[in-house]
Amino acid sequence: MPAIRDLRLVLPTVAVFAVTAGTVGSRPEVAIAVAVVLLAGAAVSALWSGTEGARRGIDRPTLGVLAIVCAVGAIAAGVQAARSHALTAHPLPAAVGERTSVEAEVTGFDRPVRSGGVMVPVRVEVTGSGRQARQAGLDVVVLGDKAWHGLAPGTRVRMSVAVLEPLSPGDPPALRALTPPRVVGQPGLAGTFPAAVRERLRRVSARALEGEAEGLLPSFVLGDEGGVSTETRDDFRAAGLSHLAAVSGANTTYVVGAILLVAAGIGVGRRGRTVAAGVGLAGFVAVVGPEPAVLRAAGTGAIGLAALACHRTGRPLAALAAVVLLVAVLDPTTATGAGFVLSVTATAALVLAARPVAEWLRRPWIPGRVADVLAVCLVAHVATLPVLAATGLEAGPWALPANIAVAPVVPLVTVLGTLAAAVGPVWEEGAVLLAAACAPALWWLDLVAEVAAGLPGSPHYGNDD
Repeated sequence: MPAIRDLRLVLPTVAVFAVTAGTVGSRPEVAIAVAVVLLAGAAVSALWSGTEGARRGIDRPTLGVLAIVCAVGAIAAGVQAARSHALTAHPLPAAVGERTSVEAEVTGFDRPVRSGGVMVPVRVEVTGSGRQARQAGLDVVVLGDKAWHGLAPGTRVRMSVAVLEPLSPGDPPALRALTPPRVVGQPGLAGTFPAAVRERLRRVSARALEGEAEGLLPSFVLGDEGGVSTETRDDFRAAGLSHLAAVSGANTTYVVGAILLVAAGIGVGRRGRTVAAGVGLAGFVAVVGPEPAVLRAAGTGAIGLAALACHRTGRPLAALAAVVLLVAVLDPTTATGAGFVLSVTATAALVLAARPVAEWLRRPWIPGRVADVLAVCLVAHVATLPVLAATGLEAGPWALPANIAVAPVVPLVTVLGTLAAAVGPVWEEGAVLLAAACAPALWWLDLVAEVAAGLPGSPHYGNDD
């Protein structure tokens, strides 16, 4: 069980997350009011614990924890008020339904959309042109055609856009590109290197693989879904396997876990293994690209690995709480997004329950490694079901069996595919061999998704379109 001292960050983190979720989309005045109330609660708790509480025998540590919880909640509400004010003051929300010109910096790689074209995350820095130009930063998404494909993060572009309604209250508006991007600034090494890695892995996959496997390998390893057909993406989503196509904490866990196993196998000491794992994690981020999703995956994946590698659950849980606390304060929108909540929920479940469930599953006819795999799949799936249901992302009843069926091959694809991506820029022939070794596993993944998506109860059952 976690020690009490290891759980000191959990309650403040829960408070920050609850306040952030409760004030997302609210007016700045509402968030400020929440911050004032919580600050007052923190002050009263602190004073009560030092004076009246002591005389009446009230637990002073409890009051101290309450004061801290209220204080960090007030900070979260203040951050949300500032964010809401910045969004309200920005010229783009007032221009919904209109056309304008913007200058922006690409902040991540594009992703395909079902209607065709791509979705590109950018940070708008200048809105309008000439004397009407206004400088103000805002993170938005641009919907563009194929001309927008392949822009490296860090590229500065100008374009004419139509401003669309936000998906939900409190969100920034989306932009639809009316013109191709006009590049006005080239990306730095942090953008060009991951872009070159992606391009080389696509070429390696085309040489080594056939059919859907050609697009699936870059998708699983780098989150590059451009080569995956719409039908296959739909199958993976209906089968509850769509999370495999996004870079998540599982990717980092597999990669760093493989490094630790190899280092231990050749006799590297504990300190050396830790250094090797750190270098491997940094290399993974460099290869995939330092996007926010990748950095979050690195943090949660490393925490999950630490939980599975040691017998104490408290310290990994405290580290996970620290990650959530920082993300919630620095990026409230991300903290309340479905992807981040799913990642945190799954990691927390693995930290707390994976080892006990694996011990419970062990039987004479169930080897220890098989029990470990089953425990990870079962715990992560059951823990994330409420989040999936609440966000409308739930899959059919075959999601758990499908995840168990593919569990043995996912680490193989992740590790070999990441190696192929890493060595591709310097030794393409070796990368081709590594990619080719993934072919049977990719075939199995595609088959399981297709079969599960076609079973009764699946969202695609009976749909021949």
